[in-house]
Amino acid sequence: MKHNFNIIRCFLLIAFLTGSAGSPSPAQAQAIQHPRRTPIVEAFQKNKDAVVSITGKQLVRESNPFWGFEDWGLFRPRLQARPFLGSGFVLDNRGYVVTNAHVVSGALEVTVIMADGSQFPAETIVASESLDMALLKIEPKNPLPTVQLGRSDDLMIGETVLAIGNPFGYQHTLTDGIISAVHRDMQIEDKEFPNLIQISAPINPGNSGGPLLNINGYVIGMNTAIRRAAEAIGFAIPVDQLRENLAKILYANIQDDRRIDFGAKIVDFPPPDNQTQILILRKGVLIQSVRPDSAADLAGLRSDDVITAVAGTPTNSAINFYLELLEQKLDQKIEFEIWRKQNDSTNSPKKQLNISVTLKERPKPDAADLALNMFGINVHSLTERQIDNYGGAAEPGYIAVSSVVPRSPADNSGIVKGDLIMVINNTPIQNLDSLGYKLETISQGSLVNITVYRSKNTRWGREIWKFDAKLKAQSPDKKNTPHQNRIDL
Repeated sequence: MKHNFNIIRCFLLIAFLTGSAGSPSPAQAQAIQHPRRTPIVEAFQKNKDAVVSITGKQLVRESNPFWGFEDWGLFRPRLQARPFLGSGFVLDNRGYVVTNAHVVSGALEVTVIMADGSQFPAETIVASESLDMALLKIEPKNPLPTVQLGRSDDLMIGETVLAIGNPFGYQHTLTDGIISAVHRDMQIEDKEFPNLIQISAPINPGNSGGPLLNINGYVIGMNTAIRRAAEAIGFAIPVDQLRENLAKILYANIQDDRRIDFGAKIVDFPPPDNQTQILILRKGVLIQSVRPDSAADLAGLRSDDVITAVAGTPTNSAINFYLELLEQKLDQKIEFEIWRKQNDSTNSPKKQLNISVTLKERPKPDAADLALNMFGINVHSLTERQIDNYGGAAEPGYIAVSSVVPRSPADNSGIVKGDLIMVINNTPIQNLDSLGYKLETISQGSLVNITVYRSKNTRWGREIWKFDAKLKAQSPDKKNTPHQNRIDL
């Protein structure tokens, strides 16, 4: 009898426990149905369709087999087209793909291959070699699956991370590991990469540009490098760094490269510190600054305005905002939905406004004219044949000094004919466009640091000297005499 009573008690306990628990959640039900479906499997399934392969051909310069005898004329380096392979991930469903800049550097053609095997030609929208970030654009027929960006300011040493990519061409390979360290500084060839995430997940050739995920499936970084002759050491750019810097280079692309006169710099709200802030977090992006007399300024946008929508499309990040701006056409009115403070107090009430802005094209600066009138130098772009005079330090299109106006700022600083202009105020100068964009930001009377390379023939052959000049910019409106505009090659 006592034995039967114990059996009844067990059945009642089981009934109570199952009844109090209620119906299992969808995730629990799926785990019960698929007991091998781990969080790693979930994270991969969540992101696999948004990870892409990137292939194509890029120009590379042949290495010199006669190293050390460059000036003897035994070898003339040539550019060759070679195939390349990398990874990337879809950031916006309209076809915007993020990858490393070194993956597509010098590319003649770029092809993006989706998880289902479909292929699309890609255009490079922006690329920064110094930041090793690039944004590509493809034209899909339907909206694409995308990744979700997480945050990297709360990473924990030892937490599980996942890398998806195409190592050695093996598409959609998943590797896992842990975060070994954060805030690592690394030098790859001649480039410095600060504040990287060090991971133990294998990062092999072809993985570059792919996403680094946390166990919840959010992107916390972009895989970018491996350390040669080492095992289980990989590096990734933190997603917070990616988010901030990609927005900056998009802003520069819109303002300088595409010459679109918008004039407002947009930033994200800082990440929330606690759960309460997450619950009350506002939607939209913040206007950090507005350039005087720009389209945004003339339309009435102000610093500290919060933009919640562009042309009827909600915007929740600076990257998303600039991508939306790229989709708009020039000379058409674009409506911005904003919230504005009523006064300068922290808890000021806010009002909603709709402001229309008409985007106009900015004229491209005349680099040669600015260089002449600001510094007193005539400049020209190097040809393929002329670069031999600089012992491999130059590329076609680099800027050389054709002549110097006597008693001009350049003349007084020691710049001479033949000098190669390499850097102005820490900005590399690689062609006439980059020279013009830099010079238009320099105000009259400001001190300017210019780094030039100077080629000299010595008894031992040609030598390249680095020379730093400091000069004061004169007014761009100051005109020189007509004969000084002639280029003396």
